[in-house]
Amino acid sequence: MLQEVLILVGPILVIAIVVSLLVNILQVLTSLQDSTVSTVSRLLVTGAALFFMMPWMWRNLSHYTLFLFSDFKRYLQ
Repeated sequence: MLQEVLILVGPILVIAIVVSLLVNILQVLTSLQDSTVSTVSRLLVTGAALFFMMPWMWRNLSHYTLFLFSDFKRYLQ
């Protein structure tokens, strides 16, 4: 189950880290030290990534759930 969580959340986390890094580099170069810029940009990009990746995430989670419910013999022994 932990592996499935990492597969589902990993791409979103990587996108948030990359955007945060790029915004922080931009803030250092422009001397703009406003925390709102980094927070809003990270939230917008993460929300957009979630919106576009949601079908893949639902499909992956449904396949995992069906696999889990189809084989109870492993867990009952």
